[in-house]
Amino acid sequence: MNLTPVPTYPNLYEELREILGSDGVVTEADAIERSTRTCLPFRKVPSIVVYPSNADQVQAVVRAAARADIPIWPVSTGKNWGYGERSAVYEAGITMILERMVRILHVDERLGYAVLEPGVTYKQLNDHLKQTNSRLWADAAGTTQYASVLGNALDKGRGLTPMADHFGCLCGMDVVLSDGSLLETGGGPVGNNHVRHTYKWGIGPYLDGLFAQSNLGIVVKAGIWLMPAPEKFDFAAFEYKAAPDQLGAFIDDLRELVLARAIRSHPHLANDFAMMCILSQYPYDLLAGGRHLTDDAAALWRKQHGVARWTFGCGLYGSSEEVRFQKRMIRKVLGRYGMVQFIGAAVRDDWYGRVVRRVAPVINRMLGKSPEFTDVMVPAIDLFRGIPTDEFVRQAYFKSHKHKPDTDIDAARDGCGMVWIGPVAPFTSEHVMEVLALTKRIFDKHEFDFFVEVIVESARSVIVLVGVFFDRNDAADAERARAWYDEARETYIEHGYPPYRATSMSMTSALDANPATKAFLASLKLAADPQNLIAPGRYGMPTR
Repeated sequence: MNLTPVPTYPNLYEELREILGSDGVVTEADAIERSTRTCLPFRKVPSIVVYPSNADQVQAVVRAAARADIPIWPVSTGKNWGYGERSAVYEAGITMILERMVRILHVDERLGYAVLEPGVTYKQLNDHLKQTNSRLWADAAGTTQYASVLGNALDKGRGLTPMADHFGCLCGMDVVLSDGSLLETGGGPVGNNHVRHTYKWGIGPYLDGLFAQSNLGIVVKAGIWLMPAPEKFDFAAFEYKAAPDQLGAFIDDLRELVLARAIRSHPHLANDFAMMCILSQYPYDLLAGGRHLTDDAAALWRKQHGVARWTFGCGLYGSSEEVRFQKRMIRKVLGRYGMVQFIGAAVRDDWYGRVVRRVAPVINRMLGKSPEFTDVMVPAIDLFRGIPTDEFVRQAYFKSHKHKPDTDIDAARDGCGMVWIGPVAPFTSEHVMEVLALTKRIFDKHEFDFFVEVIVESARSVIVLVGVFFDRNDAADAERARAWYDEARETYIEHGYPPYRATSMSMTSALDANPATKAFLASLKLAADPQNLIAPGRYGMPTR
């Protein structure tokens, strides 16, 4: 592999090893290649990979890179498979991986927050809360349980519980700036601000937002809000059985349930293909020489697993009275469109929970469901209780010719190909149906199977998450995925539905549709990082 040479700085390797130790600096081409694999069609490769263990080391590396005039691309754990992982938007430079910064510095049981470093994973945080008998739940995400809590939040990733807005739950950060200094956000007295993790806004302009999807600094610590375990929890599973022309009315009724707080979680309304990606691997035997499944082949595959056209689950939270109200409203409104089941008891530890788990496979077989459908029931419910799982991220292996692993899942390492894009739309039938129609045309044009999940972002907006799986070992397939992504992104922006996050393939042009915003942020970047040292090009902020 030919790597772009590091700009001249004779003592850089030695200085970095003095800061981090020999095991904290990677310069060998093969090791760099293994450390920076991606699920995207293409990637950029750095010249150095560093692994700091604490904020002091981050500051020292930033100062060394500034003297050498070498850009740094910071990532938390780099498990955002399908968005770019650890890939920068340029060749060479230093990739800084913060996965060794794994301290949970504080959990406040009364006020409901934790203070974390960026290497803390969903699994680590959840395990810590269990081991300390905490009354608090942390939100989880559909990604791997080994993804970074802060990394996902800073990229505006989403979860499923009432605390699903991960960036919105951040409060009070420590940020290393381009000169190596440390900024404490929150607006209060440094070192003596009792509310920096409880009061988001501080005094003066709100700074935390400047460090989401940006390159103005490196977040090395942050507070994140948690939720108390509710008195009562249940889970609603819904399958859409109504006619296709009723989907718009269903979307509007779903919005009203969210507005009325009858649904307090943030469900993903998955189409049939998205569900089958979770349950199985690609049915190459049904392709019949084409690039994607025909309608008849998809219907046959759907029948084999007993999957509905649209499916979602949602958590129910609150007092017994509140949960009864939620169940009554959900049954009344959604029952008009399909089948509603309340199956939260499946995760209970008592005799009733054991009975439900024993009976569920029998009932599902009677309903025409495959064993795989039953297998994902408990992990799905657990996600809405903030318990992370790798069950759903296994879909990354959907088009892989390797068997989906049960453990040791690493989609980038294992060469899985996938790419995501999520346009945001107002939560109304006309907007959601327009995005779905636009999306279907793009999938058909590029001959990919139609994968979509309508994610309830809030009572007013949805994220229409779409993605393709492809063979990374097939250059033509990878190029087709790239062309699909480029056209999808341009189409959504043209029609007024901007994606909520970017991949490394599109980051440098992420703000091109809003020149005034791009110019303003460029002026901030120039002031905060005149060397353009930290992640140049990230989210449209100036490239080198």
